[in-house]
Amino acid sequence: MKNNALISLVIAGLFLLIGQASAKSDKITMASPFSPLVMPMAYMVENGLMDDVAEKTELKIWNTPDQLRAMITTGAADFASVSTNVAAIFYNKGIGLKLVDVPIWGGLYIVSSDTEVRSLSDLKGRNIYVPFRGDLPDLTFQTIAHSQGFDLLKDFKIQYVSSPLDSTMGLLGGQIKNAVLFEPVCSTVIMKGDSRGLHFKRVLDFQKELAKIPEWQGNRFPNAAVIALPSVVQRPELVDAFAAAYDKAVRWTVAHPSQAANLAAKYVPGIDAAVFEESLKHTHFQAVHSRAARADFETMFKAFLKLNPKSVGEKLPDDGFYYP
Repeated sequence: MKNNALISLVIAGLFLLIGQASAKSDKITMASPFSPLVMPMAYMVENGLMDDVAEKTELKIWNTPDQLRAMITTGAADFASVSTNVAAIFYNKGIGLKLVDVPIWGGLYIVSSDTEVRSLSDLKGRNIYVPFRGDLPDLTFQTIAHSQGFDLLKDFKIQYVSSPLDSTMGLLGGQIKNAVLFEPVCSTVIMKGDSRGLHFKRVLDFQKELAKIPEWQGNRFPNAAVIALPSVVQRPELVDAFAAAYDKAVRWTVAHPSQAANLAAKYVPGIDAAVFEESLKHTHFQAVHSRAARADFETMFKAFLKLNPKSVGEKLPDDGFYYP
């Protein structure tokens, strides 16, 4: 009888664990910047791709690295699209996150009113406005400059701004001639400029410039990553469901740029759908599983570590950084 009772207790416990594991989450919160990254997440929300594992799915937009950091540290999001080095910093600080997917491979440019610029050397001695000092745009620009024999701060007049919107206003107002920007800000400047009789051009593609560096050959530039945050990393059924849905959403975004752009405009007021659609033409968009991109990450992180060890949290993230 005792054995039967023990067996019954074990079976009951197993059913309880299974029930807990398969229970829906009350709410899944995703976070994205105002970039093409918003498109797949918006598609997931609008089409209920997480309905099997969550009662509700919501999407929040972050506009600055500080807003993102606040969302991560306060537990305000379950999944987030982030700059790749930011993911490494938080992981190396002990935040129990996992890198799930890499959706964007490039998308950083120098936009200039001088449409004759053909190389970085053509900009030597000029003012160049750069957003987010010490973050991905700045680190990538420094890496490119050093690889071409330039000292970014000595050979160029670098002006750091807190937001790419500051550069946008300056470019359209005629006070700024050159700026490091990412999509869809590049498309915003070029399209609004055209409507005002101002002509801007993407004169330098960071993805192409990095590809010229011997250490980078054969590796791509993982510009952005999607991470699972501590609230969900212990629930692999949620992370797996997200990864599958996200991959589907990225493929849909690439195949339906006009519809994806309309969705993005719905979630990011102030940026026209036409801008988002144009930005997709200049964004390297492909969902790649984190482990398949590890070599690309480590090439980039090693370059950043040489510039500033703090930029990736003092060291290369270990195996636990990559999901699963």
